[in-house]
Amino acid sequence: MPYKQNKTMNKNFRSFIAAGLFIAASSPVFAQKSGVITYEVTARMDPERMRGFNRGGNDDNNSVPDVVTFNQTFTFNDNVGKITTERPDFGGQRRQQRPDGDTSRRRGPGGPGGPGGQGGRMMMGPGGNAQYVDLANKKYEQVFSTFGDDKKVFYTEEDYIYTANSKSSDKTKKIAGYTCKRATIQLKDDTYTVWYTTDLPFSFSPVNGLLPENNAVVLAAESSRRAFTAKSVDLKPVTEDLSIPAGAEKISQEKMREIRREQMEKLRERQQ
Repeated sequence: MPYKQNKTMNKNFRSFIAAGLFIAASSPVFAQKSGVITYEVTARMDPERMRGFNRGGNDDNNSVPDVVTFNQTFTFNDNVGKITTERPDFGGQRRQQRPDGDTSRRRGPGGPGGPGGQGGRMMMGPGGNAQYVDLANKKYEQVFSTFGDDKKVFYTEEDYIYTANSKSSDKTKKIAGYTCKRATIQLKDDTYTVWYTTDLPFSFSPVNGLLPENNAVVLAAESSRRAFTAKSVDLKPVTEDLSIPAGAEKISQEKMREIRREQMEKLRERQQ
């Protein structure tokens, strides 16, 4: 084979390989497996329910906002993730917030996990709660730390809940740079309009029970009481440790509720 022809073939081959690598790197399968999704959360408040939580016995409903807005971030790295929720300011008083709008200091039992429990309640608890996600095994993990001298760390798991009766449509729209499909999902006594993408290499929803597919990432979900909207999806290296704390003891969901109740009683006794 002549030298010039061989040189041309090698050049074409290198161009072909370079083009293939560019396509692979830009495809969802080869997308960065670490980064941060930032959601803006809005929750509709119930003034009658909130009235009793105003300090100073203020019964003016105008002091309670109709809707509160705060941020929730999901940080992920390969097969693990962590959910962090901002605590909104209610009239200058920072209360511990659940994205279903419940800001009561009295927390009863609830589902595990940030989006845990099929109702999606996020417990932030007196003893320091943290929400983690096992992306490889598709589980939400709730970590709870007790307070006092005899401090212990526990965690419980909840499997992803996929919604078989979701109603999909052909409508699509861009959210945070990703093309999303639309689905309507009934979750307990609420109906959600969900927008999700399949262009990320994992599955996640800020509310468990709103996953229409096993490879979906929910970037927006809205019901009559609350809404989650992804403002950004920032694919970047993550150095934060997203693993469950070493030494945490795995317990059942029922046991976790029991420990929370006990810790709340201790907290009330201290306050008194």
